[in-house]
Amino acid sequence: MSSARKNEAPPEESENHSPSVWRKWLPVFLAIVWILGFYTYFYSQTLPNAQQLADGTRPDRWLIWEFVPQVLLDDLLPIRDKNAAPAGLPYLPQRIPFLLIAILIYGLAYCLGTGLFHALGLKIRSIGRAEWHGLSLAVGLSGLSLLTLGLGMLGGLNRIAFGIAYMIILLFWAMVHARSLGGFSAWISRMKAWVLLQNHKLSQKTLTLNSIRVWGTIVIVPFLIAIFLGAMLPSVDFDVKEYHFGGPKEFYQSGSIHMLPHNVYTSFPFLTEMLTLTGMVLYGNWYWGAVAGKTILAGFAPLTALLVYTIIRRSATPTAGWLGAMIYLTIPWTYRISIIAYTEGGLCLYVAATLLATMVAISLLKKKPTPTRWFLVTGLLAGSAISCKYPGLISVTLPISLFLLGAYLLAVKAGQRKPIELLSGAGAFVLGTVITFGPWMAKNMAETGNPVYPLLYSVIGGADWDDAMNVKWKAAHSPDHHKITHFFTSVVDVFAVNDWQSPLILGFGLIGILAGLKSSPKVRWVSLYLLWLLISWWVLTHRIDRFWVPLLPVGACLAGWGAWWLMQRTRIGLIALLAPAMLFNLAFITLELCGYNAYVIDLNAARKITANITSPEVVYLNEIMKNKEGALLSVGEAELFDATFPYRYNTVFDRSLFAEWMGIVDRKIPEGEWKNKPAEDIRKIFADNKFSYVLVNWQEILRYRTSYKYTDFVTPERFQTLQEMGILGDALPNTPFYQPCKSLSDSQRKEIERWAPSLIVEINGERYFVTTQVFPVLPE
Repeated sequence: MSSARKNEAPPEESENHSPSVWRKWLPVFLAIVWILGFYTYFYSQTLPNAQQLADGTRPDRWLIWEFVPQVLLDDLLPIRDKNAAPAGLPYLPQRIPFLLIAILIYGLAYCLGTGLFHALGLKIRSIGRAEWHGLSLAVGLSGLSLLTLGLGMLGGLNRIAFGIAYMIILLFWAMVHARSLGGFSAWISRMKAWVLLQNHKLSQKTLTLNSIRVWGTIVIVPFLIAIFLGAMLPSVDFDVKEYHFGGPKEFYQSGSIHMLPHNVYTSFPFLTEMLTLTGMVLYGNWYWGAVAGKTILAGFAPLTALLVYTIIRRSATPTAGWLGAMIYLTIPWTYRISIIAYTEGGLCLYVAATLLATMVAISLLKKKPTPTRWFLVTGLLAGSAISCKYPGLISVTLPISLFLLGAYLLAVKAGQRKPIELLSGAGAFVLGTVITFGPWMAKNMAETGNPVYPLLYSVIGGADWDDAMNVKWKAAHSPDHHKITHFFTSVVDVFAVNDWQSPLILGFGLIGILAGLKSSPKVRWVSLYLLWLLISWWVLTHRIDRFWVPLLPVGACLAGWGAWWLMQRTRIGLIALLAPAMLFNLAFITLELCGYNAYVIDLNAARKITANITSPEVVYLNEIMKNKEGALLSVGEAELFDATFPYRYNTVFDRSLFAEWMGIVDRKIPEGEWKNKPAEDIRKIFADNKFSYVLVNWQEILRYRTSYKYTDFVTPERFQTLQEMGILGDALPNTPFYQPCKSLSDSQRKEIERWAPSLIVEINGERYFVTTQVFPVLPE
């Protein structure tokens, strides 16, 4: 037999070899084709929230791609306009107080959380160091929020009270930690040994350039820098200034936490807002303290990424965990909720933390003793999710409790647990939920008689609320239809169309789901959880985009698994697919498409600029009332955070103060038909409240009339009547502010013509809408 013949494979071996190669590479080929196809679709989408271009259209992501190199270069070497506000690296030290306060809070949260874990006897070695520390920090942050609530309810919103409470936390941590190690002397010896060990490890450990930790750090550091620099800027978001900041400001100025009947949002659970209030107290200033609070909340992003890392690592490898953490931190939405101070940042944290705690508790079901204390921790975290916002009940507490119940029943069926143990586990979970969410229910119960005010009014009732207000609230916060075809459109919007989504979530997430459905129970359960979050958002909420944002940590876990699956087969292919998307996301978040981004501006200049963006009428009034006594009655305008003077207002969902004070209240007839009170009664009310001016924002009222509805009592004729009574003078000469009528929509123009045609004026042949007026209150 010739040598050539000897080297030739047998026919049957050759025939089997080709199918094996085909089976190996066909899934990889299909995965790459899917990702490239989805990328093409994703980047071709028009950004629905972007500003219109000169031709009246909105940009798509391909257009953004054209400017990515320019944006990234400008991030590194910015070119300053000579007329621009002062900015540059010399202004960075202005941010140091914000960072110090954030570091203090996270240090205290760590001490409180780890102290509680030690006190509960929860061992690090039983679950892993990263899991233990991440979960304890999440519990500690929730505890600090409740501490601020408690001090505020007692009227202790001052540095002395907070300082005493913080010293008690430090003492508690030291005592518990020392006891767990056998006393203070043993603790000190242990700490010295730990420091020496870490130094030894660092001296022995070398990180190669191909280490995922090196490349992962290189990727995430620019995003973290952008997140924290963006968070340390004044806000330009309406909801933030109306109640996320506005409520804590009122609490801080009054020195206590109490019901604000003019702002129903402040009766919501306020976990994240309590940390904002903490920033105000520690800084000693409501404005800059709010920015410090925003810096605290920005820390949720890296903590959530750590939890995503640990969730993935438990069923794969640390490398897979790093991929998931990178994917989460590079989502534009992660940046956006970090710099705007929405509650969704906190809810994302507790979605990830509760999911991880659930995995830990379920994994310990097969071991002795019963993991009752971990069920308690899971309940603490689930209650913290509701404490961020009520939808946390649907997105976290309910599904997690069902997961735990199912796991316990399976353990009972397998003979690993006794049925009676189910009661102890369920009791611990409920107890934990009540500990973290119960104080908010107790507060509302005491103030309104409804523990979940203003929800369930038709069942429980509630003070300062009525049927008409409840109908208005439900109409504004419920979906208007449940057409199944629209559900699929919404899914596309969530994963492909929305401005601040990342293509990595669905691109790699679908691969993670398909690859793990057969091989990994964790992937199956996490996939089911993602489906729950998506369906519950569509069925039960009013479908605002940020209401689905809490599914992103779950999506990042699935995407991390998908990226790891591809990395095992083609590392080069993974890098080629990940790198461009992450570069695009980095450029995208540093554009104004994601929020105010003057990262190194002089903060005093930023305060003026942002106030003029959101509420120029308030800036105008700040100057007028700078050296005057008295307060302002605001009608229509609730975004008053920038005001440096006393004011009274109400949100669109609360009773109109203007209608209540000026009109003869008769709930049996529509408010628009209420008669005016006598002039002397109105004048007395104005005098009692020390009103110097009345601001009416017709533009906001018009927006409400064409969306949420607004009281018919407020019309230009009512103000004309107040002028005829001698209570109000003529509108100040520098007001009103005007808006060209051609910029109004058809529905807005029709509403103005029907409701307040006198607000349309003609100037130099052009028609304008009177958006704002300020009336002085005349002396008696």
